[in-house]
Amino acid sequence: MSVEQLLRETFHRADTYEVSPDLFARIQRSIAEDHAHRRRVRAAAAWSLVGLLSVAAYLVALAEVAEGRVIWPWWSLELLTAAILITLIIVLGPLIRRFGGIFVSSVFIANPSTGRHFLRVLDVAYYLVFTAFVVIETRVVPRDEWLGPDGTAVHLNSLTGRIGAMLLLMGILHAITIALLPVLGVVFSSIWRQLTPEEQQTASDETR
Repeated sequence: MSVEQLLRETFHRADTYEVSPDLFARIQRSIAEDHAHRRRVRAAAAWSLVGLLSVAAYLVALAEVAEGRVIWPWWSLELLTAAILITLIIVLGPLIRRFGGIFVSSVFIANPSTGRHFLRVLDVAYYLVFTAFVVIETRVVPRDEWLGPDGTAVHLNSLTGRIGAMLLLMGILHAITIALLPVLGVVFSSIWRQLTPEEQQTASDETR
């Protein structure tokens, strides 16, 4: 067979080749996920910029100059602290749930609906714990040290300390949850294997 015949046969096979629908669907899904990720990144960057500008405008509007130093009323810093803490709760909650959902589904692979219900319970616990943290840490009466000559500096130090404390608490609770989930998964799997197929079907229907 000559080179020309080989080329013709090769091109003929290429013309009759049909792309796998499954492969095409995976490529489309990958492109869509990439576009969605870029949109999320742009939206996060835009909202972060808006947040920083809002905080800057808030501080500039309420700033006072006394004896050559810039100070803020104690209540304005308390409002700012509460706003930052609430924003962190609202932003980080769905983010933790999004990445934790994959882990939970792999732990409760025998019955995924149980994993979904478990995530909902964790969501309730998350918002209860950190809402309580904000309520406990919010002050309606100023501390004595906030009204002294260095009151603004002390108050700002308290603000950063409370933000750091909440982030640390989030990290610790998240680490504990990650450590305990595999144990729960093993216990759940062992119990699930002991059930009859009828009992498993009943349990699946009840958790949907």
